[in-house]
Formats: sequence, C-alpha cells, structure tokens
Amino acid sequence: MEHVKSQSFANKWWWLFYPILFLLVGMLIYALLWSPDGSLDILRQELRDCREQHTIAYREQLDSIEKMLPEETQQNQESLELDENQKAATVNCDAQVQSGGHGITKTKHIIGDESGRIILQYDTKEIPDEIKVFYDGRLIADTKGLVSGAGQLEWKYDAAQNKPNFCYVEVSAPTQETVWEYIVNCPL
Repeated sequence: MEHVKSQSFANKWWWLFYPILFLLVGMLIYALLWSPDGSLDILRQELRDCREQHTIAYREQLDSIEKMLPEETQQNQESLELDENQKAATVNCDAQVQSGGHGITKTKHIIGDESGRIILQYDTKEIPDEIKVFYDGRLIADTKGLVSGAGQLEWKYDAAQNKPNFCYVEVSAPTQETVWEYIVNCPL
C-alpha cells in the first residue's frame, strides 16, 4: 500500500518538478549576477575622492605658479604684467590660439567696438587645463578648475567708449604633455 501512495503522489504532483527547477535555476542566476547597491555607491565615492585629490594636486601646482606672477597694480591698465619669460600675444577675435605648452599662457584678444555675446570655444584634449577670461581687470568667465575635452565659455560684452575693447585669456597647463586650443569668437 505504501508503494501505491508514493506512486499516486508522483503521479499527482509531477508537474511541480519543472516550475521548482526553473525557480531554483533563476535564483541561482540572480545570485550570481546580483551586485549590492552599497558596493556601487562605495566605488562611486572612491572615484570621486580620487578625482578630488587629483584636482587638489593640480590646484596646488597652479597656485604656486600664480604666486610667482605679478598682480595688476592699476585698475585700467591696458596690459597684464608678465614674467620676463612669458609673452602676451595679441590676436583678433575669431582667431584660433593653440597650445602654449606647460605653464601659464596669456593672450590678448581684440574683441572690437560692437556689443554682443562672446563665446570662447575650447578643446583641452585629454590632459586637464584651466581657462580664465579677464576683461577690464576682472575675471568674467572661467572653467571653474581643470577640465579636459571640448567646451565653451560665454559672456555678454558691452562696448563703451571708456572701456577696453580687448580681453585676456589665461590658460593654465600644469603638465608637460598638455595640448589645447581655443577660439574667442567676435561678438554676436
């Protein structure tokens, strides 16, 4: 009689074998592929910390370079004071400026007598650099630290008779192998 009971159980519940098998295989696959959210957050935080430390090191290097540069002494001074080793090239708007190499490169851009919106398009390639734009002795646009790749800065230019018709662009390149280029477009 016992033999009959076990046969009747197998005959009665045989169809449960496949759903249970698929459920167990599914749970095994899920367990193998599962990645807890906490570990992703930890990895993201470690990546942020690494980037921050890298940026801090570059910022310290730039700060030490900036301390060696003289500051402007007059508010309406028409040219920035530069170290003897540095040159300030003068170019018109819509002219492309290419890599000046390691260190700080300052370029004077004639932006004309027409008011409008000015766009500086840059490409710092793979090695991060910092770009700052000065007009009338004030910082008017910058990349907010070291950046790599293409981007743009934009500002409104109001031409006036008692104001300069030029701006300075300063590129800070903390590493030897840096390559960059930019163009200051004429006012739109």
